[in-house]
Amino acid sequence: MSIRMQSFERETLNAVWQSKSVWLAHVVVNAALMLAFFYWLKIHDSNGGMFALTVIWGLVIAFVTLSLHAATFDFFRHSPRVFTSSLRRAASHIVALLIWAVMFGYVLWLIAHLWNYDEQIGGWARHALPGFLRGHVSPRSVISAATAFIGFLFFFLWPIIFLPIGSLVASKGFRGFFTAVAFRPLREVRFWALYIVCFVVGGYLPHKLAWMTPTKSSSLSAQTWSMLIRLGLAYLLLVTAWMVVCSAIGRATDGEVEIASEKREPVAALPV
Repeated sequence: MSIRMQSFERETLNAVWQSKSVWLAHVVVNAALMLAFFYWLKIHDSNGGMFALTVIWGLVIAFVTLSLHAATFDFFRHSPRVFTSSLRRAASHIVALLIWAVMFGYVLWLIAHLWNYDEQIGGWARHALPGFLRGHVSPRSVISAATAFIGFLFFFLWPIIFLPIGSLVASKGFRGFFTAVAFRPLREVRFWALYIVCFVVGGYLPHKLAWMTPTKSSSLSAQTWSMLIRLGLAYLLLVTAWMVVCSAIGRATDGEVEIASEKREPVAALPV
C-alpha cells in the first residue's frame, strides 16, 4: 500500500473535521449562489442595459462558483491548509479552470443527450443478445437498463474520472491536464469505496429526502416545516459529502509527497 493510502479514510474525514470554517463557507456561499442564480434567470434583457447586467451577473456567479470549489480542491492538497492561499492559487489558474469546467460540462451534455436515444439503445442491445436470451428479456427491461446505465455515466462515472483532473488544475494550472497522478484514485479500491459512500450520502439520500411525500394528512404549516427541514438536511448532507470527496481526491492523487514531508522528522544534531 502506498504512503498516501495509509489510514486513508480516517485522515480524509479528519481533514474535513478540522476544516469546519471551510464547510460553513460552502454552506453559506453555495446557498447564496443558488439564490443569485435563481434571480439571474428572472432578469429581463429587453434593453441593452439589462442585457449587460445579465452578462455581468452571470460572469460573477460563474467566477465565484468556480473559485470556491477550485480553492476547496487546492485546500485539501496542501499542508498546512490555508483557504485564503488556496483562493489566490485558484484565481491565478482561473483560465485553466474555466477550460476544465467547459470540458467537464460538455461531456455531461453529450451524455445527457443519450437519454433521448435510450429506446434505440435498448432496442439495439436486445437485438444483440443471443437468441436463447432474447426471448426471456422484454424490451421494456432492456430500455430501463439502458436508461439506468446512462444515469450511471452521468451522475457517477464521468464525475469521478474528471474531478481529480480539476483538483490538479486548481493547484497546478494547465500542467494539471498533463499529469498521470490524476488517475491514481481510480486504481485505489479504498477510494472507490469512500466515493460510493459519499455518492449515497450526498446524492441518493438528498434526492429521497427532497422528493419524499407525506403519508399522513397534515396542515399546510406542518407540511411546509417538513419540507424545509428535509431540504435543509438534504443540503447539509450534499455539502458534507462534497467536502469529503474533495478531501479524498486531494489525498489519493499526489498527496504522497506532502504526506511524507509531514511525517518527516528533523534529525537531531550529533553531539560533538
